Order: sequence, then C-alpha cells, then structure tokens
Amino acid sequence: MELYVIEPLEPFGALIRYRSGSETIDGFSPAQIRAWINQYRILVFRGYRTMPEQDLALYAQRLGKPLQWQFGAINHLKVKPDAENYIFTDHEVPMHWDGAFAGKIPYIILFQCIVAPAPEDGGGTTFADTERILKDASAEQLERWRKISITYTTEKKVHYGGQITQQLVARHPVEDKQVMRYAEPVDDLNPVALKISGLHGQADEAFIAGMKALLYDPRYLYTHRWETGDIVLADNHTLLHGREAFKKANERYIQRVNILARPEKTSLGRFIGNSLTIRRKEFFVAELPIFLIPLLLSLTAWRDLLNPLLYAGLAAIILLFNVGDMINCYADYRLDAIYKSHLSNAVYELGRKNVKWQIILSMLGGLLLTVVVALYSRQPYLIPLTLAGGFIGMQYSVPPFHFKSKGIWQLLCLWGIIFFGPMLYTAIISGGFPGYMELAVFAAYGFHQMGIILLNTAEDYTEDMAYGLQTIIVRLGLHRAMNLAFILVVVSGLVMQALMGAMFAAVHAAGWAYLSIGLFTAGWLKIVYGYRRIISRIRNMQEEDAVKELKKNGMKVPEWLKLGAYTFLAVVVAYFFCRLYS
Repeated sequence: MELYVIEPLEPFGALIRYRSGSETIDGFSPAQIRAWINQYRILVFRGYRTMPEQDLALYAQRLGKPLQWQFGAINHLKVKPDAENYIFTDHEVPMHWDGAFAGKIPYIILFQCIVAPAPEDGGGTTFADTERILKDASAEQLERWRKISITYTTEKKVHYGGQITQQLVARHPVEDKQVMRYAEPVDDLNPVALKISGLHGQADEAFIAGMKALLYDPRYLYTHRWETGDIVLADNHTLLHGREAFKKANERYIQRVNILARPEKTSLGRFIGNSLTIRRKEFFVAELPIFLIPLLLSLTAWRDLLNPLLYAGLAAIILLFNVGDMINCYADYRLDAIYKSHLSNAVYELGRKNVKWQIILSMLGGLLLTVVVALYSRQPYLIPLTLAGGFIGMQYSVPPFHFKSKGIWQLLCLWGIIFFGPMLYTAIISGGFPGYMELAVFAAYGFHQMGIILLNTAEDYTEDMAYGLQTIIVRLGLHRAMNLAFILVVVSGLVMQALMGAMFAAVHAAGWAYLSIGLFTAGWLKIVYGYRRIISRIRNMQEEDAVKELKKNGMKVPEWLKLGAYTFLAVVVAYFFCRLYS
C-alpha cells in the first residue's frame, strides 16, 4: 500500500497526503516531483515533516539550481517592521511571476509553511493557471495578446527592482507549451508601474481590468489555505501567484526557495563554469594584485619578464592557490547550501568525486611545476616551502587540524595561504628570496585584506555556531572580532603607507611618485570610514540583529578588497618605475 494518497484540487493542483508516520518529502525523487508538477501545476504535501533550513536548501538543489539572493537561497516570508517591500507586509500581493526583476526566472517555487494563519485571518496564496486561460481564449484573442509587450518599472530595494520588458504570451522554457507573463500593477511599498505596448486602441486601464477579471476567474484561480507544515511546489512559468491580505502579522511565516531548471544533460560550458565557481571566480579580480605586487617589487629589469621559469612558477602558484578554495567548497558543501548556494550547487553538479580529482590534479600539477622551477632556478628551498603551504591549505577545512575551527589560527592560516605565502612564492620566482622590507609589505598587505575578509566571515556567525565551528568570530564573539578586524585594517594600512614611503625615499623617487601613496590613502580612508559606520551600528545590537546588519553590508567586501588592492598596486607600479629609471 502506498504511504500517501493523491487528492485532486479545484480547479487544478493535487494534494498529496501522508497516511501515517513522520517522513519528509525527501523520499520523492526529483523526476517524480517534476512529472507531477507538469501534470498538476501545483503540489500540496500535507502530513509530512517540515525540513530544517539546511535540508530544505539541499532538497531544493536536487530539484534544480536554487536562485541565490543577497540573503541566501531561502526567503523568509513574514512581516518585517522595517519592510521596504510590500512582500514583507500583511498587505495583499498582486499576481506576478517570481524572478521578473532578477534576470533569472525560476521553474519551481518551493514553499514550506512554518506558521499558518487562521482560516478566518486570510493570507491565502493565490495561483492563476495561464495555460488554461490561453487554451480557453479564442484565436482572435490569442492573436491580440501575442502582439502585446509590457515594460515593468520599480525602484530597486532589497533584492527586488529595476526595469524589464516582457511579451504577454511566451513559451514555457521547460515544457512545450505557451504561458502568460503578466504582473499586476502595485500601488504599495515599492510600487510597480506598467507601460503596455500593442493594445491598438484599447486603454491601459481597460486591459488591466480585463486581466484582473481573468486571473481571478474561479475557472483559473486556486487559493491555497495554509496549514502549518504544508509544503507546496508550484510551476512558476505556468502559474502566476499572489497573496491575500491577512490579520495577525506574527501568525504567518512561510519559507520559500526559487529553483531554476537544471538541464538534464551535462555540457562543457557548465563544467567549466562550475569548475571556476569552486575556485571562487568572484574574487579573481581582487586576487590579481596578490601576484602583481610581489612581481613588480622583485623585477629588476624588463627582460626579466622574458624568463619562462617566471610563467611556469605563476602557473604553479595559481594551481596551488585554488586548491584551498576547492577544498573549502568540498568540505562546506552542506553548510554553503543556504547562504552560498552557488558554491554548494557547483559541487553538486560536478559531483563530489569530480571535485576531489580536480583538487588532486591541481595539487600535483602545482607541485610538479614548483619542482621544475626550483631546480632550474637553483632555489631548492622553494619545494619544502610549497609543501608546507599546501599542507596548511589542505588542513584549513579538514581534520586533523581544521584551522577554520581554531579561532585565531583561522585568521593566521588564511593570511598565510591567501596572501603572504603566494606573495612570497611570486617574489622568489621573480627575483630570488625578498628582503625584509618586501616581506613586511607582504605581511601588512595580507593583514589589511584579512581585516576586510573578516566582515565576510562574520556574516556566517550564526551558521558557524550552529555547525559547531570555532571560527575566530565565534571564539572571540561577534563584536570583539569586528573590533579586531577594524583595528587590522587601520594599523596595517598605516604600516603599508609608512613602508612604501621609506621605499620611495630609498630610491630617491620624484615628488610625483608620492602622490600614488595619497591615492591608496584615499581608498584606505574610505574603507576605514565605511567599516567604522558598520561597527558603530552594531555596537549596541544583540548578536542576532548584528548578524543581519552585517549581511546587509556583505556586498561591500569584494568592493573594499578591490579598492585596497588596486590603489596599493598603483603605489607599487609607481615604485617599480622609479626604481627602474632613477
């Protein structure tokens, strides 16, 4: 006997009711879910156990690629006192499709109801079946609709906003059928305005009124009355959805994950894209100065750039540099499912075995090139240094040392494997072992960037606590750790300016060269000012509220890393020319 029964909903959809026990919907295969969604458009699972957030995100990953928002993969739909968007109020939400302003339209919307409103308090989620509307339309009406396009405009707030133009009638990107893309105008927080083209004499107001009558026609409308524990999956391409207004704002809490369709067949493009993702491609631009700064501080003549050993060494350090990122993605696959779902999804699509092989091959390739460079350049000490760095990098995310969970050692480990180690390696292959001034520059630069990166680490404070990780943020406490990060940025920035001033003086640099230090100073002050504002805002907040504030500012990390890196690179470029031509 099946453990569930399927009951049809009216006018469309299916209720899948668990007969007995305490199971989650994780037992249903992705193929079964997709087949049911194709057949019923909306699935309501009732009587099943809800999933913890991490399990919910991981299950969504099996159905497709979770859409990554600034706040992570899971959108918490509940009333927020400081709401900037009507979605987070108790107001009515007009019909729309998800992802309209994101540039990526999800195929499946996965809802999980944590707290349901009482039936008499409203808050039902409304769904309109556009496939059925199109099938019932006359040929003449269809022809008119195909000529209509609509431009939607709204101010960008939180994760939502911008301007898009969309044909009213579109093809379903997964199934072979026509659907409607339409969003009702919004006159609320974050208003949405419509500019309609192709009406040929019909007034905008008449068209909007006609669409409203169609979408809310009982033949095409299903309103889901939530019960606590309900899990709902809906086809976001076929259905439009909205929400009734509701009472008792604190009694409606639903979690939502938007899931993009994942192609069934693998492709070279996806393989390369995922392989770059686990190497943290978003930081490539900020990482370039890690190699250029020691290179320019070490080269003594332009002809040094013609040395093939230099490029063999750079290839080695890039291969080795990525190993730590890949190990971290592999080890944190489950942990990343919510807030860094693009990393977790890349591991899922590649397969954990594939990721292991990429780690092994990158490590072996880097070590082999290192041996060649070390022997031909007669610097054999490069081999044990590289082995030591590789070992520390591997031990960042995995036992027995697991430096990520060793408090202050996490900071020192990251400083060594991301900044000081690669800069030392680059300097060695460029011009031999560097002097103490260059070593001091590498150290200060690394601590400056690490001070910024700690803001990113602090965003994961709640998750790391729940996962039992003793990161530096967890060990010191959120507020003390942020104060330490700020001090690192301030002190290391001052040291960098002093060191470069001394190095300019040593080569008798012209006055214009010192202006480059002023450029770095300006960028550094911008970072210091921005960091100080964040520290001030969270000073009197409880940790939960402080984490939310830090997450809002997380996007500043790549911006600050690039600002600090490239303004300092400009200083080093000026020093390079002064040294070569003084």
